[in-house]
Amino acid sequence: MDKIVAFLKNKWFRRGVAVLCYGYTAFIAWVAWLCLGYYMILENPAPLFILYLFVNMASLGLLIYTRKQVITQVNTFIIPIAVLALLVFGFGHWYIIVPPAVVMTISFLAARSNETLKTVFGTIYLLMFVVSIAAFFAIQIFIGKISFTGVDLSRRDTSYEYVSKSGDYRVVRYLQDSGVRRTVSYYVEETAGDCSIPFGECKMVIGSKHLHTAEYENLNEDIVEWRTETVEGKVVDVPYVEGIRKENPYLIKPLEETEE
Repeated sequence: MDKIVAFLKNKWFRRGVAVLCYGYTAFIAWVAWLCLGYYMILENPAPLFILYLFVNMASLGLLIYTRKQVITQVNTFIIPIAVLALLVFGFGHWYIIVPPAVVMTISFLAARSNETLKTVFGTIYLLMFVVSIAAFFAIQIFIGKISFTGVDLSRRDTSYEYVSKSGDYRVVRYLQDSGVRRTVSYYVEETAGDCSIPFGECKMVIGSKHLHTAEYENLNEDIVEWRTETVEGKVVDVPYVEGIRKENPYLIKPLEETEE
């Protein structure tokens, strides 16, 4: 038992754990990126949340364990930036935001950093969070819902997805079924950026290209079709809308390249 205690108190072991804790900071930044540019499909939310909660609590334990290490002290000044990004990009998804926010607060207060430095940075971070929340609400009240991806994910038709024959692209649609003008908009997305998470899947939305907007009528009638064609010696996926050929938005070359 004494050997285990001595091993846990070893400064090099603590430093190694402190370095590993930067993986948690990277993890929160990754979750913020998912909230920014991905549409999440959760097959079983409850086990995923329990796993997410465990990761946060375990990381908090390691941060407290290494709180005297300079490496961790620096990390506690970086974590709030990642959590702020998570707050901005995932605003409203409190089950994602609250656990890291708790970890951030406790680890920041527990770290044996210079008290003056903690007070200065703590005040700056607090102001950043307050201003971000106030700005978010103000924009929503006076301008409307914020979308960093260019589309309103709440209006995504979860029952519709048309993948191209190569599997490189998919067509999805968004329903504007309220107001005077009821429309359905089709977008093309690349599948290469998709990623899998435990008990779910994340589909990359950021960078999606608008294909077509039509009147909201019979949704059971599919007006989009993928076909394969040979263009400049390459087999490519080409979308057709109501039988009319459309350019694949991802294959359109910039004007500078065409001039060359």
